[in-house]
Amino acid sequence: MREIADILMSLLPQNDVVFPAALAFGTYGVRFIAFAALAFFTVDPSRNPDVGYNSMERPAGFDLALNIRRELRQSLVTLCVLTTVFTAFFGYGWLASSQLYHSIDDYPRWWFLASIPVMIFLHDTFFYWLHRTLHTRLLFERFHRPHHASVFTTAFTAYSFGWQEALAEALIVLAIIFIMPIHPAAFVIFQTLSIAYNVYGHCGRELLPQGLRNHWLGRAMNSPTLHSHHHRFSNGNYSFYFTFWDRVMGTLVQSRK
Repeated sequence: MREIADILMSLLPQNDVVFPAALAFGTYGVRFIAFAALAFFTVDPSRNPDVGYNSMERPAGFDLALNIRRELRQSLVTLCVLTTVFTAFFGYGWLASSQLYHSIDDYPRWWFLASIPVMIFLHDTFFYWLHRTLHTRLLFERFHRPHHASVFTTAFTAYSFGWQEALAEALIVLAIIFIMPIHPAAFVIFQTLSIAYNVYGHCGRELLPQGLRNHWLGRAMNSPTLHSHHHRFSNGNYSFYFTFWDRVMGTLVQSRK
């Protein structure tokens, strides 16, 4: 019995996990709810139809309240998974093997700012290939179907995943800090921009002016219209922020109503 107890004790995290878990859940949760609620109450077609235009028309009889309740339940699962992953990496000391640096003078100060777009591009790359893999016949029904239960998306769809996909999403983000030197503040900025763009992509409204959408810069960005098409028809448009990988791999599909 003593040997079993010793083995079990050895499996416990070496570092305190209560505060990191509370911090992670609070940070991820507040950030998600703040952006999603702001987007929903200001630009959702059911609330303010005069802002922008619909990226995909919702059908008559669409039960918005039922849809949001399901999305919030699944988002709670995602928040728990994100919290668990962050807490495990901290508690077991795995972050010590990452390339996080805490003194801003450890690297050139320009790198602090430059690292943010680099993280965004890396995340877009990892996300494209993960997302495309999840759309294979083998994995879609097992892992990705919960997210696509939102055929017509809302701002709350952004975190609406099954636990397996939430785990994969968390790991591709954490992989970045093991690849390149990152200051924690830059990482927080990157993740804040990420959830903001995630919410925008699912909010159901196009907000960019027509001129900017037709500009090369607008065409380089993944838009709510492209992502709404992806949710409605489950094909193409696998990227997160940009259309780069979809264009390179021939998976960019222009929307149809």
